[in-house]
Amino acid sequence: MPSLNPLLWLLAIALPFALPLSTPPNPQDFSVYAFSQSDVMWDDDPQVYALLPDVTIRAIGKWSTNGTKASDYNFAQIARYHNHNITFMGSGTASVIFPHDFPTLEIYDDMSTYDAEGNPVPHDEFGFPVPARRGNLFNPSYRNYLLSWAKLQIDGGVDGINFDEVNGGYSGGQKWGFNGNEGFDDYTLADFNRYLLAKYPDFTIADWQGRFAMTPENILSETFPPDDLLNNFNYRSYLQHHNWSHNPLASTNPLSAEWGKVTSNRVYPDTSFLPTYIRFYWTSLTTTLRDHSLSQRNRTLLISSNGIWPGVSFNSVGLYPWNPDEVTPDFRGADYVPVLTTTSPNGTISTHLNGSKSLKSQFRYLKSLHRNITSSPTNPSDDNETPIAIFIDWPNDMMTNYQSLPANEKNDYWRIFGAEAYANGLFPAFHLKDTVGGMTAKEAGILEFLVGYAGFFRRNGGFFTRNVPVDMVLGEVKEEVGFGGEGKERLVGSVLVQMGSGRQTVHIVNHDYEMGVMRAAEGVVVEVGIGVVGGCPKAVEVVSPDFAVGEVRAGKATCEGGKVKVEIGRVIYYSVLVFRM
Repeated sequence: MPSLNPLLWLLAIALPFALPLSTPPNPQDFSVYAFSQSDVMWDDDPQVYALLPDVTIRAIGKWSTNGTKASDYNFAQIARYHNHNITFMGSGTASVIFPHDFPTLEIYDDMSTYDAEGNPVPHDEFGFPVPARRGNLFNPSYRNYLLSWAKLQIDGGVDGINFDEVNGGYSGGQKWGFNGNEGFDDYTLADFNRYLLAKYPDFTIADWQGRFAMTPENILSETFPPDDLLNNFNYRSYLQHHNWSHNPLASTNPLSAEWGKVTSNRVYPDTSFLPTYIRFYWTSLTTTLRDHSLSQRNRTLLISSNGIWPGVSFNSVGLYPWNPDEVTPDFRGADYVPVLTTTSPNGTISTHLNGSKSLKSQFRYLKSLHRNITSSPTNPSDDNETPIAIFIDWPNDMMTNYQSLPANEKNDYWRIFGAEAYANGLFPAFHLKDTVGGMTAKEAGILEFLVGYAGFFRRNGGFFTRNVPVDMVLGEVKEEVGFGGEGKERLVGSVLVQMGSGRQTVHIVNHDYEMGVMRAAEGVVVEVGIGVVGGCPKAVEVVSPDFAVGEVRAGKATCEGGKVKVEIGRVIYYSVLVFRM
C-alpha cells in the first residue's frame, strides 16, 4: 500500500470538520421564517422546536448592557437549534443607547446624536424610565461599540447578525416633531464637508457663496482639514446663522437637498450625503463582521436588518404604524394588521380581523423596493434572489391589534395575510414570542395551528422560494388574472416567476371574510394569459394549506384565444396553481 503524504493525511482528517462550518444554510432556500426573540441570557423557546422554521429572524437581542459580555449569553441553545436544522440569528439594537451603557457620561454624550442647536437629542417618545438617545453611526467609536457586541455573538456561534434600527438616529424625535433635526454632530459635519468637496471639486469661493449662501467667515475650503470645524465650514453654524437650526430640512435651505433625508429602516438608492455615507458605514460594518467570522470561525456570516437594506443575506421588515409604505391621509402608512372594532349594546368593545382587505399592493411595493435596493436580477435564469421576510413589530398598535384578536382570527390573519405575503414573493415570520411579555403563540392557543400551517410551506418549499411577481422580471408581460365562479369578486390573484427555474405559479387569496367567517369561493375558474405563464401547460397541479396534508389536486386546463383557463373548484383561503410545461 503506498504511503500517504502527511499533509494530505492532515487534510483528510481536518476537512470533514472544517467544510461544514464554511457552508451555512442558504437563505434563498428558506421557506419558513419565525419570530421568537429572547433576551441574551434567557433559555431557548420550545415553541421554535415545535414549529421547525428554517430560521428565527432574531433569536436573541442585545439591549443596553445585556449582551456586552460573553458571560451574558446562553450560547448553549445554538447547538439545539442546529440539531433541529434551524438557523440561529443573533441581533441587537444598533441605535438606542442609555447613560449606563457607557463608563462615563462624557462617553455617552460623545456616542449620541445631536441637533442643529448643538444639543444631544432625547428620545422620550419611547417612554422608557431611563432617558434614551440614539447612537451616532458616523462616530468611529460608536461603530466599534456595535462591532464589539456583534463579534461576541459571532464568537459564540450564531449563524448571523440582525441589526435593528441602524439608521434610527435622524428623525429629531418628539422634541423636534420628527422633522429630521438630528445628526448634526462634529463627526457627521466633517463627513459632510468631505462629501461636498468631493462632489464639487472645482468650486471657488464665489461658487460656494452663490450656490449655497455660505458667508465669508464660514465657507468650505480645501485649505483646512474637513474635520476642522473652527476654521473650515461648520454646517451647524450655517444653520444657526440662517435661522434654520430648528428646521434644517426646510425647503428654503439650499443645502438641505445635499444633506438628504433619512427614512428609518429604509436605505433608498439616493446619492445625497446622509444616505450615501450611511450605506458606506453599513457596508464597512458588515464587511468587518463577515471577515471576522471567516477568520475566527471559518464560517460565512449571514446578515440581516430591520427594514430594507443592501448587502444583506435576507431582509426582515418590521410592520409598524407611521411606515412609508403607503400614502394615507393620517400619515400612518400601510395598515398591515387591518382590524374592525364593534361595540355591543352593553358597551363591550371587540376587535375583529378585517380579512376583506387585500394587502397585495402594499406587499408588491415592499418587494419592488427590496429588489431595487438589493440590486436583484431581472433575468429569470439568475437564481440570486435575496429573500425578504416581514414580521409584526412591537411594541406598537399593530401588535396590539393582532394580540386583541380571538384565537381563530389570529389563525385567519396568517391564513389570509400570511398567504398574501407568500403570494407576492415575501415570507411572513410567524409570531411566537417577543421580549415585552406579549402573549406567546402557545398562550394564545394558536401554536398547534401554526405548526400545521408552517408545515405546508416547509413541505412545498420549492414552490415558494426565489419567487418574484412576473411583471418585475418580464417587463413586457402584464399580469392579468381573471376569475369565474361563485364568490369570484373577492378573489385576488398573483403570478410569480421562480428565479433560476423560470417556473410560474398562480396564487389565489380569498378575501370574502367577515367577523371571523370565511366564505369559500365555489366552482372557481382561473383565467390567465398564455404569455404570462410561459405557454399552454401539459398539466396544472393545485396545492393549498387548506387541503389535507400531502394532497395535490389536478386543475382542468384548456388553452384558447391566448388564454389559459383552469377549473380548480373550491377556494377556501389560499390556493396555488403549479404549471407543468
